[in-house]
Amino acid sequence: MTRPLLKSELKAQRSREYLIAQRADFIAKHGEDLGAFYFLVMLVQTLGKKALKGGDVQRLRALAHDLNAVYLKHTQ
Repeated sequence: MTRPLLKSELKAQRSREYLIAQRADFIAKHGEDLGAFYFLVMLVQTLGKKALKGGDVQRLRALAHDLNAVYLKHTQ
């Protein structure tokens, strides 16, 4: 028998389900490659906005580094 999920666990589960649905929606609208790219841009924008509001410079640097890594992977 499993225990009921905590409020924080429910929130994390709903967040994952929402992101999975968003990714599927972008892919359905724009195709595999462009949809995945749009989803990535949406994630970077959302996470960047949260980090900026919170003043988390390290997270902003990590996002910039990750975005640069994706760019380099697809341009070389």
